[in-house]
Amino acid sequence: MILTFQAITIYGAGDPKAMAGGISSALITTVLGLIVAIPTIVLHTFVSSSSKGVIHILEEQAAGIVAAHQEKSA
Repeated sequence: MILTFQAITIYGAGDPKAMAGGISSALITTVLGLIVAIPTIVLHTFVSSSSKGVIHILEEQAAGIVAAHQEKSA
């Protein structure tokens, strides 16, 4: 988009060929960003849910260990 605004500054808004390159570059950048972002979000969701499951198991195990330790102490 920077190239587009520079072309408008130099040539004015009347020359669509001067703006086409900047707009095309911006669209390509947007598509490539989405190609990276969408799988990353899916992977983050998977890893986040997996880690929450592991944390839940660890909390249950820790509570069991603490309870067993208190029974031995009492």
